[in-house]
Amino acid sequence: MNEKSFKLTTCPNKMKIIYFKKIIFLFLTFLFLMNEIYAQSPDSKFIVSDGFKSILPYGFESSNSFFEEVSVDGQPFAKALRINTINQKSQSSDYGVIIPVTSPITKGDVLWLSFKARCIKSLRESGEALVEVRLDQLVNGKYQWPSYLERGFSVGSDWVEVKIPFQITTLLFHSAENTNTISPKDMQLVLRIDKYPQIIEISPIKLINCGQNVAINDLPRTVVKYDGDAPDASWRKLANERIEKFRKGDLIIKVIGKNGSNIPNASVKVRMIRNEFNWGTATNSSLLLGDNQSDRIYRDTLKRYFNQVVIENELKWKYWSKSGGNFDKTLKSVEWLNKNNIAARGHVMVWPSWKHSPKGLDSLKNENVALRKAIISEIQTVAKPFIGKLSEWDVINEPTMHHEIIDILGKNEMVKWFKEARKALPETKLFLNDFTMFHQQENNRESLNGDYFYNTAKYLIDNGAPLDVIGEQAHIGGTPPGIPFILSRLDKFATLKRPIQISEFDIYSNDDEFKARYMRDFMTALFSHPSAVGFVQWGFWEGSHWLPIGALWNKDWTIRENGKVYTELVSKTWCTHFEGKTSTNGVYKLRGFTGDYEIIVSNNGKITMQKCTLTNNGEKIVVIL
Repeated sequence: MNEKSFKLTTCPNKMKIIYFKKIIFLFLTFLFLMNEIYAQSPDSKFIVSDGFKSILPYGFESSNSFFEEVSVDGQPFAKALRINTINQKSQSSDYGVIIPVTSPITKGDVLWLSFKARCIKSLRESGEALVEVRLDQLVNGKYQWPSYLERGFSVGSDWVEVKIPFQITTLLFHSAENTNTISPKDMQLVLRIDKYPQIIEISPIKLINCGQNVAINDLPRTVVKYDGDAPDASWRKLANERIEKFRKGDLIIKVIGKNGSNIPNASVKVRMIRNEFNWGTATNSSLLLGDNQSDRIYRDTLKRYFNQVVIENELKWKYWSKSGGNFDKTLKSVEWLNKNNIAARGHVMVWPSWKHSPKGLDSLKNENVALRKAIISEIQTVAKPFIGKLSEWDVINEPTMHHEIIDILGKNEMVKWFKEARKALPETKLFLNDFTMFHQQENNRESLNGDYFYNTAKYLIDNGAPLDVIGEQAHIGGTPPGIPFILSRLDKFATLKRPIQISEFDIYSNDDEFKARYMRDFMTALFSHPSAVGFVQWGFWEGSHWLPIGALWNKDWTIRENGKVYTELVSKTWCTHFEGKTSTNGVYKLRGFTGDYEIIVSNNGKITMQKCTLTNNGEKIVVIL
């Protein structure tokens, strides 16, 4: 018997009790993992009613036509609640379900929320259903901001389990009888359904109060998984090899004197001033021309981390027509961008639906000649002030979903729109912009997933439309497409022999860890693909973002985790800055990322600066000092 085992067998009763307690603790921990909550904390209790009978719909015209219980196979629950908003006619975008809370909550309590959900159908760009879950405080029976919990999530076609541990650290409102306790009547659990039409199924919901003897970090939580997220995933090595091959070039700098002699040991500083790859964002004239402190911080951030900008709304026909075609502010904004070496792009000439066209255009739905003339006139009018000022322009936006005008005038009308745009803007790259590249591969417009986008682009190219670049929006939800699938779809669209640009990227999720992981992986996969030319986000600051949760910086300009990933990649990892000395034969060599460079050479008090553009084929320059 060894010393360790002897000590164990001869330990006093007190030690035996301690070991016995440890064994019990491990057993209880095991039960906790198996039974999720109850075994670890005897104080745990459900604080919402089980099942669907207590659920109260709100905001719907008639809940009976949008809610039904359905049978479910292969899950630990037999029934799910199906919520269908496809035909919801209400103008209100605030509707969902309320689940009453049945027990009080005390300050310091740790709560754990869990349920499963899946999307049957969605008309959102990401193809997913979105739901916001909140534990609201009520004041005199009415919702009072802020909530104790507010979390958005998105689900695809497979069942996704949502697990959210959280703690009540502050009592936002409390019952008069007990200043440390929230009465059930002063709170409610809410599932707010996304305004986009969708069909979603939700399991019975568990909200468990685990008491105050459970560490929040010990509770199960949902970790967003996607194909290719493993650190050793095979796509990573291949992507890095492609980045080295396609995104870099050899730069050879030869330094000579005025007499032609080589200058050894000269100091050389190489600084990238613009990456060839477009790192873009959506913005507006108010921010670019404004003069308050936040506007100035915004512009400084923009200049530091972005080299391309898309004007978010001002060049959409619906909006500029309201201003009588007054482009003064937009023109001043574009001029500011050009002065600061930031490329500007336009969005969008034709958004082919009545919803996104000027009010009254639908009066021409039965007058084809007049409708054609109105659209051609729009292209000519919006293009004229910006000739030579915008490097890119979305000619058609989202024809997969918005096609009422195309249905009337015919598919070939799209070819005419491109040709008219080329005539008006001979040097501007023309885009087809849509959002279904990374959806499933079915040529079905109505399902909003698959190859309808691909076939539209192919039709335009095959019929002579001057389509220069394919723009994919890539609005990402909480259950994103896997990275190998992203790469396979880029391969598919690359067969059209047109460059591809991500044109409106964002991630709708408040899971900061997931957003940071996916941002890094998506950007790496995209940057590695030889057909990709840019990555444009639909905003970067919470103070001016159509989905504030998707921003890179908070409203107070503190940077988020996904923002740290983005700035690291574009300003450090994929940006070249070198310093060194020329060799004995006056040569300095480096391998850098493709783009525009500023080169400063100095020797014995003499200094000169020269600019060059490094391509994938490499570049040799001679600097005379």
